[in-house]
Amino acid sequence: MLLNPIVAILHNNKENRWHPIIFAESPLPGPDTPDKPVRHRSKGHHTAGFESRAEAVTNINEKLVPELPGVRLALEADLEWDGDGIPASTTFFAEISGKLVPVL
Repeated sequence: MLLNPIVAILHNNKENRWHPIIFAESPLPGPDTPDKPVRHRSKGHHTAGFESRAEAVTNINEKLVPELPGVRLALEADLEWDGDGIPASTTFFAEISGKLVPVL
């Protein structure tokens, strides 16, 4: 089970494809404090991706949301990827105007 899962969209600029990507909370070292930021690490993405962003969003809503209890969606801004290497990342998300967005 993933801790506080978040699903976002990874945009592969090289192939111009969209990949749903799952993040799980990964606490920072040290003691918990009320002002301590919460980081999330990627735990996998849809390998083949989709030809359109709309197809990726449909996949998220039809497949990932039902499979991940308590999942939150960060679909306001895509995470850009140059298409090289493995797109593993550590990201911080913030709620801005009621929307969850990646900030780092």
